[in-house]
Amino acid sequence: MQWKLNLLAGLFCAVLLGMFLFLSPMTAATSGIQDDPLVPQPPAMETAPVQPPVQLEVPGLNIVKGVIENRTLYEALTACDIPPSDVLALSRSFKPVFDFRCSRPKDAYQACIDDRNQIQKFLYKTGPLDEYEAIKKDDGGYRVHKREIAMDTKVVSTVFTIETSLYQAVADSGETQLMAGMIADIFAWDIDFYLYPRKNDRIAVVYERCVKDGQLIKYGRILAARYEGERKNFSAFLFNDGQFDGYFDENGQPLKKMFLRTPVKFGKMTSAYSIRRFHPISKRYKAHTGIDYGAPTGTAIFATANGRVTFSGWKSGYGKLLIIKHPNGYQTYYGHCSRLLKKPGQLVEQGQVVARVGQTGVATGPHVHYEVRINGKPVNPNTVKKSRVSPLKPERMAAFKKTIRERMRLVNHVLEEKTNLVMQPGESDALDSARKKT
Repeated sequence: MQWKLNLLAGLFCAVLLGMFLFLSPMTAATSGIQDDPLVPQPPAMETAPVQPPVQLEVPGLNIVKGVIENRTLYEALTACDIPPSDVLALSRSFKPVFDFRCSRPKDAYQACIDDRNQIQKFLYKTGPLDEYEAIKKDDGGYRVHKREIAMDTKVVSTVFTIETSLYQAVADSGETQLMAGMIADIFAWDIDFYLYPRKNDRIAVVYERCVKDGQLIKYGRILAARYEGERKNFSAFLFNDGQFDGYFDENGQPLKKMFLRTPVKFGKMTSAYSIRRFHPISKRYKAHTGIDYGAPTGTAIFATANGRVTFSGWKSGYGKLLIIKHPNGYQTYYGHCSRLLKKPGQLVEQGQVVARVGQTGVATGPHVHYEVRINGKPVNPNTVKKSRVSPLKPERMAAFKKTIRERMRLVNHVLEEKTNLVMQPGESDALDSARKKT
């Protein structure tokens, strides 16, 4: 008799073990992905928990609200005894403006339901600026629209002092990595932010900061910036040339040039252009016809100039290679990529992501081999003449000078006084009046 009891107990444990092994991977797949260190995380300013939508005041209706977590919206609402037909009708009505299949765990919802548990009004929030409202119609469907969310925009003047890097300087000031990227983009034609900066170089920036309830929602435009370096100074002023907004120096010359300085935003130059370099793999001296920029695998590679893709594929030591043809006989090569994002024949624009950093072909580590050729002959990318686009038209210069006078006052203030300024748009004139009285 005892052996039968032991047999039954063993079978019971085996069933439990099988269920555990079957269910565990599913649980890990659904709940563990948020903590996976290999999954790229969004910028810090976007990771704040989504707050529930504004409380609805609808007489005679009950409120059901919550956060999606690891459920679908259908599961969340039907668990509150809301009829499945109502949830499906809501989902169909939402689809033109938001697909609930794209829901994330921190998304918040709020439903106003009647005494039959049918949804009469519904709010769904995916982020600080993304809130959707649905109102039930007579035909059983819903009228859905995205709500306008008011933000408070202030003009901020700040100086960033470099100790080790631009990212460090921006982080030390309390701003996010997005600001560092915006600054790097503005000076991308003149400054390699990995090689150029020196300790105690300063960058004064006048920019728009958009907040809601004291929380940073996004950055607006950078209106002006000045880089004061040990070796050279650079200025940038946002101005409309009559057609488009662009950045210009204090003389009205556009910052934009034919070629960007580098194909990656913050890559480290690991090997320079050389007619005689000792190759780390072949162990012999040979020409190195480009510049290597080390960066983590998957880092974005940008087209350094407008052009058309002529090759996208595998090429011997280059590994995965992208070649872009530019005007006046120029070509650029991007080698050792992990992914190629463009195909032959496609047009690309300067600054567009065309590939990802990798370690394909003959490479000792993840990097992009960047090469410039003129009429088929390799040249040093650092010596390529980076001709500017058209300067401002004479009839726009008077308005430009007025604009930069106002913004230069803000730049000079933070550089001289070493104190930040926070103003509403248009308050720079008041600052000027105050300075004239002192």
